Amino acid sequence: MSVVSPDQVSIGVLVSAVPRDAVDDAVAVCGVRERRSDGKLPAHVTAYLTLALCLFPDDDYEEVAAKVTGSLDRFGCWDASWSVPTASAIARASKRLGREVFVEIFQRTGGPVAGETGPLASRTALGTARGAFLRGWRLLAIDGFELDVPDTPANAAEFGYAGSGENRSAFPKARVVALAECGTHAFVAAEIAPYSVGEKTLAQRLYPRLQGDELLTADRGFYSWTAWDTAAATGAQLLWRAPPSSTCPSSRCSRTAPTSLCSWTPRSAAPAARRSSPRPVPGTTWPNTPTP
Repeated sequence: MSVVSPDQVSIGVLVSAVPRDAVDDAVAVCGVRERRSDGKLPAHVTAYLTLALCLFPDDDYEEVAAKVTGSLDRFGCWDASWSVPTASAIARASKRLGREVFVEIFQRTGGPVAGETGPLASRTALGTARGAFLRGWRLLAIDGFELDVPDTPANAAEFGYAGSGENRSAFPKARVVALAECGTHAFVAAEIAPYSVGEKTLAQRLYPRLQGDELLTADRGFYSWTAWDTAAATGAQLLWRAPPSSTCPSSRCSRTAPTSLCSWTPRSAAPAARRSSPRPVPGTTWPNTPTP
Protein backbone atom coordinates (compact mmCIF):
# COMPACT_ATOMS: atom_id res chain seq x y z
CA MET A 1 0.00 0.00 0.00
CA SER A 2 1.52 3.33 -1.05
CA VAL A 3 1.80 6.18 1.44
CA VAL A 4 0.37 9.53 0.37
CA SER A 5 2.35 12.55 1.58
CA PRO A 6 0.76 15.81 2.77
CA ASP A 7 2.34 17.51 -0.25
CA GLN A 8 0.49 15.17 -2.60
CA VAL A 9 -2.76 15.91 -0.79
CA SER A 10 -2.18 19.66 -1.11
CA ILE A 11 -1.43 19.47 -4.82
CA GLY A 12 -4.32 17.06 -5.35
CA VAL A 13 -6.73 19.51 -3.70
CA LEU A 14 -5.27 22.32 -5.82
CA VAL A 15 -5.81 20.42 -9.07
CA SER A 16 -9.33 19.45 -7.98
CA ALA A 17 -10.25 23.02 -7.00
CA VAL A 18 -8.59 24.49 -10.09
CA PRO A 19 -9.29 22.01 -12.90
CA ARG A 20 -7.20 21.88 -16.05
CA ASP A 21 -10.10 23.05 -18.21
CA ALA A 22 -10.47 26.25 -16.18
CA VAL A 23 -6.75 26.96 -16.50
CA ASP A 24 -6.76 26.31 -20.26
CA ASP A 25 -9.80 28.55 -20.74
CA ALA A 26 -8.15 31.36 -18.75
CA VAL A 27 -4.95 31.02 -20.78
CA ALA A 28 -6.93 31.17 -24.02
CA VAL A 29 -8.92 34.25 -22.93
CA CYS A 30 -5.72 36.08 -21.95
CA GLY A 31 -3.95 35.04 -25.16
CA VAL A 32 -0.81 33.70 -23.47
CA ARG A 33 -0.74 30.16 -24.80
CA GLU A 34 2.77 28.84 -25.50
CA ARG A 35 4.02 29.16 -29.05
CA ARG A 36 5.70 25.75 -29.18
CA SER A 37 3.70 22.58 -28.56
CA ASP A 38 6.82 20.82 -27.23
CA GLY A 39 7.65 23.53 -24.70
CA LYS A 40 9.02 22.25 -21.38
CA LEU A 41 6.87 24.72 -19.44
CA PRO A 42 3.45 25.00 -21.06
CA ALA A 43 1.15 27.74 -19.79
CA HIS A 44 -1.03 25.41 -17.70
CA VAL A 45 2.02 23.95 -15.91
CA THR A 46 3.36 27.43 -15.21
CA ALA A 47 -0.01 28.38 -13.73
CA TYR A 48 0.00 25.37 -11.39
CA LEU A 49 3.62 26.03 -10.41
CA THR A 50 2.80 29.64 -9.53
CA LEU A 51 -0.23 28.60 -7.47
CA ALA A 52 1.84 25.93 -5.71
CA LEU A 53 4.46 28.53 -4.75
CA CYS A 54 1.69 30.13 -2.67
CA LEU A 55 0.93 26.77 -1.05
CA PHE A 56 4.58 26.23 -0.10
CA PRO A 57 5.97 29.74 0.54
CA ASP A 58 8.94 28.46 2.57
CA ASP A 59 10.25 26.18 -0.19
CA ASP A 60 12.46 27.29 -3.05
CA TYR A 61 11.42 27.09 -6.69
CA GLU A 62 13.11 23.76 -7.39
CA GLU A 63 11.53 22.06 -4.37
CA VAL A 64 8.07 23.26 -5.33
CA ALA A 65 8.63 22.24 -8.95
CA ALA A 66 9.58 18.71 -7.87
CA LYS A 67 6.40 18.42 -5.77
CA VAL A 68 4.14 19.81 -8.46
CA THR A 69 5.47 17.96 -11.49
CA GLY A 70 5.15 14.58 -9.75
CA SER A 71 1.53 15.24 -8.85
CA LEU A 72 0.68 16.78 -12.22
CA ASP A 73 1.99 13.63 -13.90
CA ARG A 74 -0.58 11.55 -11.99
CA PHE A 75 -3.32 13.98 -13.01
CA GLY A 76 -2.33 13.92 -16.67
CA CYS A 77 -1.07 17.51 -16.70
CA TRP A 78 2.63 16.72 -17.09
CA ASP A 79 4.68 14.75 -19.60
CA ALA A 80 6.98 12.35 -17.75
CA SER A 81 9.68 12.88 -20.41
CA TRP A 82 10.06 16.54 -19.43
CA SER A 83 12.75 17.55 -16.97
CA VAL A 84 11.90 19.38 -13.75
CA PRO A 85 12.23 23.12 -14.48
CA THR A 86 14.84 25.28 -12.81
CA ALA A 87 14.18 28.45 -10.81
CA SER A 88 15.24 30.69 -13.70
CA ALA A 89 13.02 28.79 -16.14
CA ILE A 90 10.02 29.14 -13.81
CA ALA A 91 10.68 32.87 -13.36
CA ARG A 92 10.85 33.44 -17.13
CA ALA A 93 7.73 31.35 -17.75
CA SER A 94 5.80 33.20 -15.04
CA LYS A 95 6.74 36.51 -16.59
CA ARG A 96 5.49 35.32 -19.99
CA LEU A 97 2.27 34.07 -18.46
CA GLY A 98 1.44 37.38 -16.77
CA ARG A 99 -0.83 38.11 -13.84
CA GLU A 100 -4.15 38.55 -15.64
CA VAL A 101 -4.38 34.78 -16.07
CA PHE A 102 -4.76 34.34 -12.32
CA VAL A 103 -7.51 36.92 -12.13
CA GLU A 104 -9.34 34.95 -14.80
CA ILE A 105 -8.70 31.64 -13.03
CA PHE A 106 -10.05 33.00 -9.76
CA GLN A 107 -13.19 34.30 -11.45
CA ARG A 108 -13.77 30.88 -13.01
CA THR A 109 -13.08 28.77 -9.92
CA GLY A 110 -13.62 31.00 -6.87
CA GLY A 111 -16.96 31.16 -5.11
CA PRO A 112 -19.05 29.68 -2.30
CA VAL A 113 -18.49 26.04 -1.44
CA ALA A 114 -21.09 25.32 1.26
CA GLY A 115 -23.79 24.10 -1.11
CA GLU A 116 -27.06 25.58 -2.30
CA THR A 117 -29.07 28.15 -0.39
CA GLY A 118 -32.61 27.37 0.67
CA PRO A 119 -34.92 27.13 3.68
CA LEU A 120 -33.19 24.00 4.98
CA ALA A 121 -29.61 24.90 4.03
CA SER A 122 -28.56 25.67 7.61
CA ARG A 123 -29.82 22.25 8.79
CA THR A 124 -28.18 20.20 6.07
CA ALA A 125 -24.77 21.95 6.18
CA LEU A 126 -22.07 19.71 7.64
CA GLY A 127 -18.57 20.17 9.03
CA THR A 128 -16.93 23.50 8.28
CA ALA A 129 -20.01 24.49 6.25
CA ARG A 130 -21.93 24.97 9.50
CA GLY A 131 -22.59 28.65 10.02
CA ALA A 132 -22.60 29.34 6.28
CA PHE A 133 -26.39 29.85 6.16
CA LEU A 134 -29.11 31.70 8.03
CA ARG A 135 -32.57 30.51 7.01
CA GLY A 136 -32.69 31.09 3.24
CA TRP A 137 -29.56 33.25 2.95
CA ARG A 138 -25.92 32.47 2.43
CA LEU A 139 -23.92 34.31 5.11
CA LEU A 140 -21.02 36.42 3.83
CA ALA A 141 -18.58 38.70 5.60
CA ILE A 142 -16.41 41.47 4.20
CA ASP A 143 -13.02 42.35 5.62
CA GLY A 144 -9.61 43.63 4.62
CA PHE A 145 -6.01 42.71 5.31
CA GLU A 146 -2.47 43.50 4.15
CA LEU A 147 0.07 41.27 2.42
CA ASP A 148 3.83 41.67 2.29
CA VAL A 149 5.16 41.27 -1.26
CA PRO A 150 8.78 40.73 -2.36
CA ASP A 151 10.90 43.88 -2.02
CA THR A 152 11.57 44.55 -5.69
CA PRO A 153 11.55 47.88 -7.53
CA ALA A 154 8.51 46.80 -9.53
CA ASN A 155 6.52 45.84 -6.42
CA ALA A 156 7.58 49.01 -4.63
CA ALA A 157 6.31 51.08 -7.54
CA GLU A 158 3.10 49.08 -7.86
CA PHE A 159 2.08 48.72 -4.20
CA GLY A 160 4.16 51.11 -2.10
CA TYR A 161 5.18 50.80 1.54
CA ALA A 162 3.35 51.35 4.80
CA GLY A 163 4.64 54.37 6.70
CA SER A 164 7.57 56.51 5.62
CA GLY A 165 11.15 57.34 6.55
CA GLU A 166 12.51 55.28 9.44
CA ASN A 167 9.01 53.93 10.14
CA ARG A 168 8.60 52.54 6.65
CA SER A 169 7.64 48.87 6.40
CA ALA A 170 10.37 46.41 5.47
CA PHE A 171 8.43 45.13 2.45
CA PRO A 172 5.98 46.66 0.00
CA LYS A 173 2.41 45.94 1.01
CA ALA A 174 -0.67 45.07 -0.99
CA ARG A 175 -4.10 45.79 0.41
CA VAL A 176 -6.79 43.13 -0.03
CA VAL A 177 -10.52 43.34 0.67
CA ALA A 178 -12.57 40.18 0.19
CA LEU A 179 -16.08 38.81 0.40
CA ALA A 180 -15.86 35.49 2.21
CA GLU A 181 -18.38 32.78 2.93
CA CYS A 182 -18.97 32.38 6.66
CA GLY A 183 -18.42 28.86 7.92
CA THR A 184 -16.03 27.80 5.17
CA HIS A 185 -14.04 31.06 4.88
CA ALA A 186 -13.97 30.57 1.10
CA PHE A 187 -13.35 33.77 -0.85
CA VAL A 188 -16.28 34.65 -3.10
CA ALA A 189 -14.72 37.81 -4.54
CA ALA A 190 -11.67 39.96 -3.79
CA GLU A 191 -9.96 43.19 -4.80
CA ILE A 192 -6.22 43.84 -4.55
CA ALA A 193 -4.67 47.30 -4.73
CA PRO A 194 -1.69 49.37 -3.54
CA TYR A 195 -1.42 49.99 0.18
CA SER A 196 -2.46 53.62 -0.29
CA VAL A 197 -5.95 52.57 -1.47
CA GLY A 198 -8.38 52.40 1.44
CA GLU A 199 -10.55 49.46 2.41
CA LYS A 200 -13.78 51.37 1.76
CA THR A 201 -12.66 52.10 -1.82
CA LEU A 202 -11.96 48.43 -2.52
CA ALA A 203 -15.17 47.34 -0.80
CA GLN A 204 -17.17 49.65 -3.04
CA ARG A 205 -15.95 47.60 -6.02
CA LEU A 206 -17.18 44.37 -4.40
CA TYR A 207 -20.72 45.32 -3.38
CA PRO A 208 -22.17 45.09 -6.92
CA ARG A 209 -21.22 41.40 -6.95
CA LEU A 210 -23.63 40.53 -4.13
CA GLN A 211 -26.70 38.44 -4.93
CA GLY A 212 -30.25 38.40 -3.63
CA ASP A 213 -29.88 35.12 -1.71
CA GLU A 214 -26.97 36.45 0.38
CA LEU A 215 -26.76 38.24 3.72
CA LEU A 216 -23.65 40.38 4.14
CA THR A 217 -22.24 41.21 7.56
CA ALA A 218 -19.77 44.08 7.92
CA ASP A 219 -17.90 45.82 10.71
CA ARG A 220 -18.30 49.51 11.48
CA GLY A 221 -15.29 50.48 9.38
CA PHE A 222 -17.21 49.74 6.17
CA TYR A 223 -20.34 51.72 6.96
CA SER A 224 -21.28 54.73 4.84
CA TRP A 225 -24.40 55.83 3.01
CA THR A 226 -22.78 55.25 -0.37
CA ALA A 227 -21.67 51.76 0.62
CA TRP A 228 -25.08 50.83 2.04
CA ASP A 229 -26.95 52.09 -1.02
CA THR A 230 -24.63 50.25 -3.41
CA ALA A 231 -24.90 46.97 -1.53
CA ALA A 232 -28.66 47.23 -0.93
CA ALA A 233 -29.29 47.86 -4.64
CA THR A 234 -28.22 44.27 -5.40
CA GLY A 235 -31.14 42.84 -3.40
CA ALA A 236 -28.81 41.26 -0.84
CA GLN A 237 -29.71 41.52 2.87
CA LEU A 238 -27.34 43.62 5.01
CA LEU A 239 -26.41 43.41 8.67
CA TRP A 240 -23.73 45.99 9.45
CA ARG A 241 -22.34 47.60 12.56
CA ALA A 242 -22.50 51.38 12.63
CA PRO A 243 -19.81 53.73 13.98
CA PRO A 244 -20.28 54.79 17.62
CA SER A 245 -20.68 58.41 16.52
CA SER A 246 -23.94 57.54 14.77
CA THR A 247 -27.11 58.05 16.80
CA CYS A 248 -30.15 55.83 16.57
CA PRO A 249 -33.38 57.85 16.77
CA SER A 250 -35.86 55.63 18.60
CA SER A 251 -38.69 56.45 16.24
CA ARG A 252 -36.72 55.02 13.29
CA CYS A 253 -35.05 52.05 14.96
CA SER A 254 -35.80 48.68 13.40
CA ARG A 255 -37.71 46.41 15.75
CA THR A 256 -36.04 43.27 14.41
CA ALA A 257 -32.43 44.08 15.31
CA PRO A 258 -30.51 45.47 18.31
CA THR A 259 -29.54 49.12 18.16
CA SER A 260 -25.83 48.24 17.96
CA LEU A 261 -26.40 46.98 14.42
CA CYS A 262 -26.95 49.09 11.34
CA SER A 263 -30.55 48.41 10.46
CA TRP A 264 -31.72 51.98 10.85
CA THR A 265 -31.14 55.33 9.18
CA PRO A 266 -29.43 58.23 11.03
CA ARG A 267 -31.22 61.52 10.35
CA SER A 268 -28.00 63.46 9.86
CA ALA A 269 -26.36 61.00 7.49
CA ALA A 270 -28.39 61.57 4.33
CA PRO A 271 -30.74 63.98 2.58
CA ALA A 272 -34.44 63.83 3.47
CA ALA A 273 -35.24 61.95 0.25
CA ARG A 274 -33.04 59.04 1.40
CA ARG A 275 -34.17 58.62 4.99
CA SER A 276 -36.18 55.46 4.55
CA SER A 277 -35.02 52.65 6.81
CA PRO A 278 -33.10 49.80 5.14
CA ARG A 279 -35.02 46.57 4.89
CA PRO A 280 -34.84 44.43 8.04
CA VAL A 281 -34.06 40.76 7.74
CA PRO A 282 -37.49 39.12 7.48
CA GLY A 283 -38.52 36.34 9.83
CA THR A 284 -35.55 36.82 12.18
CA THR A 285 -35.78 37.43 15.92
CA TRP A 286 -32.74 38.98 17.60
CA PRO A 287 -31.87 38.94 21.30
CA ASN A 288 -32.35 42.16 23.28
CA THR A 289 -34.77 43.51 20.71
CA PRO A 290 -35.85 47.05 21.65
CA THR A 291 -39.39 47.26 22.93
CA PRO A 292 -41.83 49.87 21.54
